[in-house]
Amino acid sequence: MTQIDEAIRQALSAEDAKALERYGSDASLIQQVLEAFQGRTALLNVFVWIAATALGAASVYCGWRFFEATDVPHMLRWGGGTLLAAISLISAKLWFWQELKSNQVIREVKRLELQVARLAAR
Repeated sequence: MTQIDEAIRQALSAEDAKALERYGSDASLIQQVLEAFQGRTALLNVFVWIAATALGAASVYCGWRFFEATDVPHMLRWGGGTLLAAISLISAKLWFWQELKSNQVIREVKRLELQVARLAAR
């Protein structure tokens, strides 16, 4: 912790410190994922997780059918389906991880806003 952080913490009252602690603590990955299912984007996040699960199952199924195919045209179709489903799954997961990162940035901005508001009030 830097000297400025220590000076800010000493200047805050007990109530302010409690509010800062709420935003200031680093959440674990599980807590971050659970927080993603709350708030205004919760429904969209649920949809992405359901779609990602379906895409994962489709990718496995198409891959299984690819290895069972006996002729080249069927292999190309099932291989293309596997590739399309896998790329879509990866895209959905990347989008969700970006959501988690944006939530972290928002949490940090709220923390800084709280610190600035409390210090400005003094």
